[in-house]
Amino acid sequence: MNVIAAPNSFGKSTLLQGIVYALGLEGMFSSSRKPPFGPALLTVADFPDGTRSPVRESWVSLTIANEQGAHMRCKRFVRGDGIDPSLIMTWKSGSRAELDSVSRVDMFVRQPGAAFRELGFHRELADFLGWDLPTVPGFNAAEVSLYLEALFPLFYVEQKSGWSGVAPRMPTYLGIRDVLRRSVEYVLGLSALERLTALAAVKSEEDEVKKRWQSASDRLGEAAKGLNCRVFMHQESPVTPARRQHCVIEVMESDSWVPLEHQIGVWRQRLGEMERDGVEPAGEHTQQAREELSVAETSVREIGGRIRLIDEQLNLSRTDSDALMSRSASLDVERNRLADLRKLRNLGSTLGIGAVSNDVCPTCGQMLDGRETATGVAADLDQTLAEIEAERETVRAAAQSAERRRATLERNRSSLQAALHGAMRQSRALRDELAGPSAVPSRAQVQQQILLASSIERAQRLLDLADEADEYFDELALRWQDVRDRLAELRDGTLSRADQQIVSRMNSSFQAQVRDYGLRSVPPSDLSIDESALIPVNDGVELTFDLSMGISASDMIRTKWAYYLSLFEAAISAPRNRHARLLMLDEPRQQETDRRSLAAFVKRLEMSAASGCQVLYATSEDRRDLDEVLNNVEVWMLPASGPHLLGPVAS
Repeated sequence: MNVIAAPNSFGKSTLLQGIVYALGLEGMFSSSRKPPFGPALLTVADFPDGTRSPVRESWVSLTIANEQGAHMRCKRFVRGDGIDPSLIMTWKSGSRAELDSVSRVDMFVRQPGAAFRELGFHRELADFLGWDLPTVPGFNAAEVSLYLEALFPLFYVEQKSGWSGVAPRMPTYLGIRDVLRRSVEYVLGLSALERLTALAAVKSEEDEVKKRWQSASDRLGEAAKGLNCRVFMHQESPVTPARRQHCVIEVMESDSWVPLEHQIGVWRQRLGEMERDGVEPAGEHTQQAREELSVAETSVREIGGRIRLIDEQLNLSRTDSDALMSRSASLDVERNRLADLRKLRNLGSTLGIGAVSNDVCPTCGQMLDGRETATGVAADLDQTLAEIEAERETVRAAAQSAERRRATLERNRSSLQAALHGAMRQSRALRDELAGPSAVPSRAQVQQQILLASSIERAQRLLDLADEADEYFDELALRWQDVRDRLAELRDGTLSRADQQIVSRMNSSFQAQVRDYGLRSVPPSDLSIDESALIPVNDGVELTFDLSMGISASDMIRTKWAYYLSLFEAAISAPRNRHARLLMLDEPRQQETDRRSLAAFVKRLEMSAASGCQVLYATSEDRRDLDEVLNNVEVWMLPASGPHLLGPVAS
């Protein structure tokens, strides 16, 4: 355990901030790119001998080691001629002694790509620590990296604002959802974070299946529409194999929709008869042509009339839909108004009820509740609300039915329009035949044969496409079932048994510490670590300094001590923990916390240091008071030589 004791609090705070700055982690304080230092490293420095000198160059150099024994030295300029603060000079070797002989590698930090590019320092630092940083849900993007700046607030409490609350002060500009929870899950090595990552991947797969299903449905629908057909018995959204229905292609014939396969058979029979009989000369076909022309013209008139009727029905359907939407909106307003009125009545209000209530006669002002009327019994407020809810459901169902009817009418109109064009082409061909030479082959018969052959060929391609689509939908249905099963399993919010044991150890450590530190505002047993949010709570509410709830400022500091140490103790007992084994505490004795509490906290810190944690305890307390707290505690003191920690570089 290291204790940095300095009467000049700025000096020891600068020393801790320098460690953070050398690692490029000042983003945990702010999104600003300004170095987090005062004038001593930027403009002017006061030296121990009382002299003052302008700052020409300043930098921070830090040497760190990982659990494998590898060493890394980082040097970053605070102020330098022609050197940007985003540059970090690094040296890495297998031992500390070799650092002076290895080549330097320059990297960058606080720049785009610093967390994942080859020369990004935070990628290198994460690898050095043995951390594989996951992606987690973000605000402005589907997923973002769990940046180092979001993890190190769990290892360092700075003096200015770090002690202002029980939970660590986390940066929000990184765009990470539930940033504290995600960071604690990672440090504790909980499988909940892996499950969250897996859930995001499965959700992405779910969206992909939806898109593929919709894309295939659209392609099949467009192909059917191109032949004036419709796709029947097909689900527009993904379904499981048990609900899967194979699609049927239908074409309109006369006044009804018939399966395309059946109609292809009719067309082939008709074409075979025409090919067997051969094409007659126009002169021999004159009488039949006149009869066919009459039939075609009659068909044009009938189809045109049916199209006009459908147009009228479409206009009425649109009018009905608009009226239903308007009625639905007015019912929503009425329901909300009456629900608010009922809420006020339940609260005991009697003001303004006569002006807004529908169970008051608007003429005489008498209550109508349960009174006989000419049409029955007048509904009271609850009955009216129930009737409005029933009407809303009816209106919603009617609106959906109107929308389905409109879609059906539009499909029918499209098919009739195609039939109209065909009848008009047939009429033109027959007129041309009757007006042309009698010795030439019947133009109408030739055209009809070509049209039938083309229709059969195109219809068969559409059926083949539908068969391929059915096979594709079957595959997607199986995949959809698998995705839904995995989602149901991953959405189970309960922690795994192993995760519950880790959080339980953290909770036990937390409660034991607040008891040892002398928490007085509330019984220590009333405080706990929330299993889902992973923060201290009191009766299910986040623990904060609140006089109305009896939580004093000094007890808030005690709970903060307990939170940071319980996190470390639970993490090192977890098999997959990623704790940095580092705790930097700047002025942990806040709010004049009782010295007996502080002594118990320091004893606990000594235990953490013995467990492999690098503890930096920075304070500006009087040395005599500090010695009293550190009695029988094994520490390494870094006292100030005089009133300052900082000094000039020897030339």
